[in-house]
Amino acid sequence: MTKTALIICGLLFAPAAAMAGPTCSPSDDSARILSAASPTAIHRAWQGKHVGYGWSLQVERSAHDATGTEYYVGDLYDTNGQLSTRKVFVIESEWDCGP
Repeated sequence: MTKTALIICGLLFAPAAAMAGPTCSPSDDSARILSAASPTAIHRAWQGKHVGYGWSLQVERSAHDATGTEYYVGDLYDTNGQLSTRKVFVIESEWDCGP
């Protein structure tokens, strides 16, 4: 019974893990949290604030603006691993992403 439950859980959660994008961290404390694919579109919850090194972004997709700047779109997590802000934009060059 327990083995069957483990197999079912594995089948249910494995596709979600496989579809997740990279996890990224800010390159320095000047990384901006944006509400759209524009360097001036500071997210209203992040105006006047900065993320630190312990924060992370779970990337869902990327986007580009008219000038060719690349952005990551995803969910932002605090230093305790708790979801902070959903569907934020960040400038790709301000974040480091692991393998």
